[in-house]
Amino acid sequence: MSEDLSDPTVAHGKPTPDMCCLCSYEDITEEDGNYVEYMSSPSHTWSPSLFELPTITHLLSTQFSAYMSRVKSTDCQAELRRLLASGPPVWVSDKAAMPLPEGDTHVERLWYAEDGKERSARLVGSVVGEERERLIEELREFVVVEG
Repeated sequence: MSEDLSDPTVAHGKPTPDMCCLCSYEDITEEDGNYVEYMSSPSHTWSPSLFELPTITHLLSTQFSAYMSRVKSTDCQAELRRLLASGPPVWVSDKAAMPLPEGDTHVERLWYAEDGKERSARLVGSVVGEERERLIEELREFVVVEG
């Protein structure tokens, strides 16, 4: 179970009528408990996710490993350079379902209506700090230098 990072001073919302997941097209409802909000940083602004809970939990568990697989398997050097330019992902993200306000850099927390708890938006398997820098250097070895 995830650590509860809830701030009791934050009032979370409810899904709007006719809200549906941009990925699964399932309805997002209070009754289904599949409504999710995300907090972007550094502004600490809470917004409704346009993905339902199962989609969010899937992304949390797969976005980092999918990035690693793409880096290791691509045969396109342009794609590899683009992937390496952004570096390995640390936080769950989706530009359409979780757009960031201007000036914000990432999604830091998630709130699940299902249990009323906040939790980290950090991806399963992701690394930070020196460990992330070492990984970036290791991945750069996949770049083919022509000449």
